[in-house]
Amino acid sequence: MATGKHTTFVWVHRSDGDALRAMAEANRNEERAWIAEQRERAGLHPSQPTPEPIRLEALALRPGTWPTQSHLLEAAMRVRLRAPELVGPWTPFTHEEQEAQRLPGRRYGTSKQKFTDKMALDIDPVLIDHAHLAAYRISEPIVAALITENLVGPGASRSRTARQRREELQAQIYTLGRIAREALAIVVGR
Repeated sequence: MATGKHTTFVWVHRSDGDALRAMAEANRNEERAWIAEQRERAGLHPSQPTPEPIRLEALALRPGTWPTQSHLLEAAMRVRLRAPELVGPWTPFTHEEQEAQRLPGRRYGTSKQKFTDKMALDIDPVLIDHAHLAAYRISEPIVAALITENLVGPGASRSRTARQRREELQAQIYTLGRIAREALAIVVGR
């Protein structure tokens, strides 16, 4: 895990995950080629370890020159979170709301979408917290409408009109995963 980062799991569509991995692999290959060039320039034998200054320079260059999957998605999430609908300012979580963020599973009222690729990415926890807060605050009135209109829960209306209304509202709900997937779409050009 990168220093100061938290591993965050994001479910994505397989094609988007594959595209992000391909980009990161191309960057890794470019980094390896650069290191090999630096080793050759220094006249190192293949059995000799890479000197620390070369390794440190590569490490410093990585985020901007050869970004990893995590770097790519984190940068795109920063862009996505500057969009007018997500930027805020948002009222901070209450203690109860903060505790609710720790609960596993889908956000109440979100649609049951299928994603087939689970990615583990090291992302700045401040960015994750901002995304959680933005998603929660944007979705509050939508979740309230779902509850008020009796569209979710055990006694929910099952009529065609209710189902259409529920799907319409659920499509407006934001989650951390949705923000990450929208950011990923920026990275892979979808």
